[in-house]
Amino acid sequence: MRLVAATAVVVTFCAAALPAQTPALSGPLTYNQALDLASSRNLALAAARRARAIREGALRTAGLRPNPSASFEVSRDTPHEVFVFEVPVELGGKRGRRIQLATEELTLADVDVQTEMRTLRRDLRQAFYSLIAADERIRLADSLVEVTRRVHDVAQAQFEVGAVPRLDVMASDLGVARAETDLELARGIRAFEQARLNAVLNLPPQQPTAIVGSLSDGIAVTYESALQLATTSNVELIALDRQIAVEERRVALLRAERTPTPTFLVSGLFNSPGEFTAGPGAGVSVELPLFSRNQGQIAESLATTAQLRARRDATLRTIENSIAGIVARIEAQRRQIEAFERRLIPTVTDLQALAEESYRAGRTSVLGLIESQRSLRELRREALQAALDLQLSIAELEEILGTALR
Repeated sequence: MRLVAATAVVVTFCAAALPAQTPALSGPLTYNQALDLASSRNLALAAARRARAIREGALRTAGLRPNPSASFEVSRDTPHEVFVFEVPVELGGKRGRRIQLATEELTLADVDVQTEMRTLRRDLRQAFYSLIAADERIRLADSLVEVTRRVHDVAQAQFEVGAVPRLDVMASDLGVARAETDLELARGIRAFEQARLNAVLNLPPQQPTAIVGSLSDGIAVTYESALQLATTSNVELIALDRQIAVEERRVALLRAERTPTPTFLVSGLFNSPGEFTAGPGAGVSVELPLFSRNQGQIAESLATTAQLRARRDATLRTIENSIAGIVARIEAQRRQIEAFERRLIPTVTDLQALAEESYRAGRTSVLGLIESQRSLRELRREALQAALDLQLSIAELEEILGTALR
């Protein structure tokens, strides 16, 4: 029996510890899979979700009824003992208005989650595609190392037969050293981007995370469709709508509080020698709202509502212009990437191959070959950065829309 009990304890402990363990990734993650994983594991998002319990506590508080009070007094005067029991009774729907206000404020917890989710989507897209770009930089740097070493071998062979001067070998050595330095830098940047992605996914920094995707991944979006999404899912607009609703509920509560809250009481008088032994009593007290009727608070809440509506109009106009600009930028970046892929890189690659063949034939100097390699390297870097900029623009657009573009 002891063995069975001990085994049950161990199994229970292991089952409780499983959620805290690092998940085993079965294969490379796509962006959508990474987004789903981050949505379930990100610590900042989990903290935002826990904030809802705070507002739920406020909702429970709003539904509480006022407590009765009781007092008992003993004195030398007659009657010697006095007992009073008071019960306040709320009228005018005050409790219902409080509950409605707290319920509306509870929706602000959902806004906090959406705000954190917006930040998560932006950080994830930036980290995910920056890691893809880092892998591309490593492949680019590795290919350049191979090219420079090949050129070095050609220069060394031609120098040994006296076809080129020692300067060509030294220049090719410098090209190899620079390419190898760029490769080491690319590997260091890749480690940094891996740690940044792992932070979003709530994984250890040293854990390798394989991902799959392309920097040219994108979603076709028009200004009209993006604006329609933003009007229903933009976090700022949702937050302002919720705050306006909260203020409207607050005004309703303040107006309901104008209704007096009567306090009913029953009393008992005891031990009055020569008059009575026990005497019951009853009464009611009401605060008269003659001067203070929440005028200031109501005026303040109405002014706050008007300000929130004005801020919403200003925010919507800013969103309209921001979406128009970002959509235009995305389209321009798409055309730029197409130009790199279809015309510029193939042309410069052919020029570099021709320069290498020309150098092998002894028709050009090594400096011309190195210049063609440099042009190809810079153009590929520009193409890589342009593709990464496209993803950063999509991340910016998603941040404005308040939802993911899948």
